[in-house]
Amino acid sequence: MGDRTDGSGATSTPESINFRDLSVGALLSAYAGILRELVQRGVIRTSSAPAGDLAETLAAKTYDGALAPNSEKSWDIRAFDGRLIQVKSRVLASMSRTKPVQFSVFRSWDFDAAIFVVFDAETYEVLAAIELPMQSVREKAGDVAWVGGSRLTGSLAVLRALPGAVDRTENVAAALTAL
Repeated sequence: MGDRTDGSGATSTPESINFRDLSVGALLSAYAGILRELVQRGVIRTSSAPAGDLAETLAAKTYDGALAPNSEKSWDIRAFDGRLIQVKSRVLASMSRTKPVQFSVFRSWDFDAAIFVVFDAETYEVLAAIELPMQSVREKAGDVAWVGGSRLTGSLAVLRALPGAVDRTENVAAALTAL
């Protein structure tokens, strides 16, 4: 994370800000400002919680690909090799790293592979980035009738053991460092 200067040459880091001294309104305003700045820098595309947009940006860099339009429902990245990649992400607290991870719903299977990116809740460090062929995702995902789709749930170890799994953690972490 970068330092910032106050004009006097002194720097402050996020760790030096005492968030407990800020009102809820000030915290929400700061959060909104951070999201606006991340949008302006092209790191995220919307003002929603940043994990999904950040994972898509990192995947686009990892696959040297192009982001799909926001309205595309089936895939998020067109990789340099032409493959269509669906991106799913989660933010996990350290205590839940060995437990099953539940990713958002798949409502179509019109993609070639999915990458599952998991961030640390305290630092947004990339804990895992696992690519799976669509067929492996489809076979492992369970139907969730009330949301009209299928959901993949499993520990990171289970995901890494699925047929065709490729660990992309190093690549995605490097993309984050390069931002």
